[in-house]
Parts: sequence; C-alpha cells; structure tokens
Amino acid sequence: MKKVISLTVALVLCALCLTSCFDKAEEKKEKPTEATTATEEKKIDRSGTKVLFKDDYKSEKVTATLVVGSTGDNEPASIEKLSEDDDAVLYACYGDADSFNKIYFTCDGDDTIELAFNNCVSGWHRKVNGIVPFTDGKEEADVIDYALETFDFEGYEKEVYICTPDSYDKNRKEKYPVIYMTDGQNLFEKNATTHGSWGVYESMRSVSEDKQAVIVGVANPSTTRDKELTPDIGDVTTEPDIYENGKGKEFSDFVADVVVPFVEKNYNVRTDPDGVAICGSSSGGIECFYIGMEHPEKFGTIGALSPAFGLFDDATWAKHLSKKDFSKNNPLVYIYCGAGDTLEAQLNIGADAMPKTLADAGFPAENITTSFYEQAMHNEAYWRAIFPEFLKWFYADK
Repeated sequence: MKKVISLTVALVLCALCLTSCFDKAEEKKEKPTEATTATEEKKIDRSGTKVLFKDDYKSEKVTATLVVGSTGDNEPASIEKLSEDDDAVLYACYGDADSFNKIYFTCDGDDTIELAFNNCVSGWHRKVNGIVPFTDGKEEADVIDYALETFDFEGYEKEVYICTPDSYDKNRKEKYPVIYMTDGQNLFEKNATTHGSWGVYESMRSVSEDKQAVIVGVANPSTTRDKELTPDIGDVTTEPDIYENGKGKEFSDFVADVVVPFVEKNYNVRTDPDGVAICGSSSGGIECFYIGMEHPEKFGTIGALSPAFGLFDDATWAKHLSKKDFSKNNPLVYIYCGAGDTLEAQLNIGADAMPKTLADAGFPAENITTSFYEQAMHNEAYWRAIFPEFLKWFYADK
C-alpha cells in the first residue's frame, strides 16, 4: 500500500499537482461496448429524465453513458442531435434517473468527467475552459449579479455574497429556499480559481423555477481560512499543528447569528430548517458539517464535499458527537469525496468513516447519504459537477 502523507504536506502537493478536469485518469473508466450516437440511425428512447449537452468543440461523434456512482455500473444513454450552429452542437440525452445518478460524454474518443444526472440540472455545456451547468433558451451571463455585504468578524471585515435567482420576486408568496456556503469568493466568478468556480449561479439557472434558491456565500480568504474553517473540538492530527485552536466555533456563530438573520430580514427566503441548507468543500466541508450540527434548528441539510474530517481522529469526532441531542432536528447529511489525487484520497478515509461515527452516536442512518467518485480530484471542476446531486438531496420531499 502507498504511504499516506500528512494532510499539511498533501495540501501543498495538491496545490502544485492538480490538473484539469480532463485528466488522463478518466481513461481508466470502463467504457460500455456500445452507445447511441447522434449520427447513428437508432430508435431514440425519450422516456425518463432529459438532460441537454451543448458541445462547443462540435465533435464529430458524441456518445453518452449513464453511471451508477456507488458501483460503477453503466449503460449507454439514448442521445439525439437537436441543433447545430456556428458555435456549438446541442444534444438531448435520456435515461432513468432513479437508477443512474451520473452521466459522462465521450466526444471523439475523449471522456468528460462524470457529471450529476437528475432533475436538478437541465443540461451541461462543454466549453473551452471546462463544463458548466446549462439551460437551453437562457442566454449565458457574462457578468453575474450578486449583492456584496460586509460584516465585522473577529475585528476584521468579512465579505458575504448574496445571489438571487433571475426571476427573484421579493413579494412572492412562496418564499425561496436558501443555501449558505463557505468560500464565497470561489462560488460565482468564472475565473475564481485555476479550475473555475463552483458554478452555483449556473446551477440555479439550470434547475426548474420551483427549485431555484438564494445562494449566500461567506468569503474565506487564504489569510484567515485555516482558522475560520477549523472547529476546536480536540487535538488535530496534522504536523505542524497549523489548525490548532481553530476559530470554527466563532465562525459558526457568526453565520448562524449574524449572516442568517440579516438574510432573513432583507430577502424573501424560508426560515424553516427544511428550506435552509449549508454547504462547503474541503475545510469548508468540515466547517459546514460542524455548523449544521451546532445549529440543526436552522439548517436542515448539510453538504460536506471532500470534507477534511481527518483533521481529527475518529475518537475525537465520536466524543464531540456523543454530546449532541439527536432526538429531534436532525439535518440531512450529504457527504461526497473522491480519490483522484493524493489529498482527495486521504480525505476519503474520513469521509468514509463518518457515517458510522454518526450512527454510533445515535444519528439516524436514513438521514445520511454518501457519494464517491474514484477519479474525482480536489478542485472546483469536480465540486461543480456534483453540486446538482447535493441539490437533489436538499430538495428531496420538498
């Protein structure tokens, strides 16, 4: 077995070694023996869920493959060419979203990464700089409109981004769901990181009108991020101990007691836990998990993507969770991770262990779902690709 390096070293290596979402690791996928192409004369089965695929590369041959994320089982999706212009080709793909939760496209022999496949994303757009959620008939926005608010936190300014749906109506009788997220600086702008942004604005435009939410992103700049997104629940496992004495408790209370009341006062959003979620990745994933567990009366859904649970050992987590009252107000917990690079593989150890740790502490197992993608790496391209799966969990039974 390969020796696992420390989380701190992995963070450094990850920053140096991450590659694009078209990494050669995708070549490891087992391809189906046949698939329906837009140019082959086969009967198109239009039953099931429809997902669009827009290809700026105008590939000569495009196929689509449905995947069961938990097992890797796959089958060809039915696909048809809808239109073509000077800029792109548009396809429609069909499949059973109750049986398959992911889809990937093979364009002239090259596979894309696996993308969420469900009724919370209407399509995917393959562009020069990556793949983003897509909705036919809506012009893509060059400038993303959001409000930027500034609050005091621990003696310095904290920026909060608030993005509303295009059709947002402050007087609408039915209030909007709201999703609070960490790393607000990486959520919206196309060039936020070397791997783009989370694409949450595009995701909101891609869901149906009844599922569009207000997104609230709290910024966590690199100068303060490590402290802000690390709860102080015990000794950390890393060396050197740069994560010791984290300010996660203070940040948790700031989100719950300052940001949430501001948003609820000034925006037409839901205030019941079922309509409120909190979501983040990496250090943001562990902090959002912590915030949701600290304030279950406010957050009914937790999204912990590539969470850094490994900052603390299982015994520390078990001790912390044993103090919680799980007799009421238990949030839905969505945990996602991969193993496509050193850091993601290491984080997956903690992500894999957490459901059992929660269950042993009395947390209801039916409130937990996990998603694993072996080729997934630790960057925004993969979190963008899986975000609509988190949305499906958030909107379950709503």
